[in-house]
Amino acid sequence: MSTTNVSTPIPAEVEISNVLAALHNHDLMIKTLCPALISYEFESGDPKTQATYSVTDKKPIGQTTYKLTLTNVEDGVDSLVNAKPPVGILTIAGKWRVKDGMLTEDVEIDGNFMMKKMAKGNVEKTHPGQHTQLLEQAKA
Repeated sequence: MSTTNVSTPIPAEVEISNVLAALHNHDLMIKTLCPALISYEFESGDPKTQATYSVTDKKPIGQTTYKLTLTNVEDGVDSLVNAKPPVGILTIAGKWRVKDGMLTEDVEIDGNFMMKKMAKGNVEKTHPGQHTQLLEQAKA
C-alpha cells in the first residue's frame, strides 16, 4: 500500500464551519475531485451521511467509470474510490480533515505497482489544487 499526505493552510477569513460544510457537500466534492467529470449518479446510502456514487470521468487513458463512496465525519469526510481500470483494481482511500487551521488529506492507495505509482503521482500533482478549490468554495 502506498500512502501520501496533502496539507493546505485554511485562510484566516474562511470559517471552519464553511470548510466542513463544503467537505460534507457531496455534489461539490465530486465536482472538485473529478475535474474531467463526465457524469455521476447516486447509487445508495444517504448524501447527508454516507453515499456511494457511480462516477464517469475522462482520464489520460480514456473514459473510466468507478465507484466513489463519501462518508461525512465530524471533522471532515472520508472518500473511497474503487476502480477497475483495464490493468487491474485500484483503491484510493482518503481522509480529509480540518484540524489546527489546516485542511489535511491522508491518502492510501492500493493496486498493482504501476497503478499505485501512477495514482500517487496524480494525487500529489492534483490534490493541492483541489484543496484550494474547496477552500475557495468555503469562502462564499
